[in-house]
Amino acid sequence: MDNLNLRKLEYFPDKNPFLDKSKIHIQNETITAHVGHHKLINFKTDKILTLPMICTIEEKNKRQFVEVFADDVQKIFNLSRTGRRVFIEILLLYQSDQLTDNFTDSIILVWLDDGLNGMKLDMGNKTFQNGLKELISKEFLKPKLRNQYWVNPAIFFKGDKIAFIKEYQIKPSFTKTEEKTNQVKQDLPDDGYQTDIEDFTSK
Repeated sequence: MDNLNLRKLEYFPDKNPFLDKSKIHIQNETITAHVGHHKLINFKTDKILTLPMICTIEEKNKRQFVEVFADDVQKIFNLSRTGRRVFIEILLLYQSDQLTDNFTDSIILVWLDDGLNGMKLDMGNKTFQNGLKELISKEFLKPKLRNQYWVNPAIFFKGDKIAFIKEYQIKPSFTKTEEKTNQVKQDLPDDGYQTDIEDFTSK
């Protein structure tokens, strides 16, 4: 940036160069910007929206990957510190299941000899039980059988990639017509009869 001379810029008069280039390199991180290709469903209206998206890609080792995921899950579901710690250990155990690489709908959790399923943990049984109760109450897990739990497929996964999407929306501003309609609604007496507000205000 220090070497950039505003009097000697390279111009692109015929075509926007960003249409052919979606990756921006900043220091050691690569930021990939996708313009107008990410689709989301508005669950209030069931409409499919095409939104601009900026996506950053970072490489993590296995535990770091799960911890970063757990950090965002903690914020979204308001997990306590204990709930987050227990969730990390259960998710690591879930992902280490070698029986299948695909989704598994339940997990066995047995606390033995100061560890979970034979794996030593940096927490006691009471801490684990408190975290487990929180995960059940917040519907991360549901009891299936003794020491066996159904997992919520929206939270538990097997894979090496995960993405969180946070959508920002501009609050709609009321027009003068809408403000007038709202005022009429407030001023109308509640006489038990249905009134067509739109027709009433248009007269």
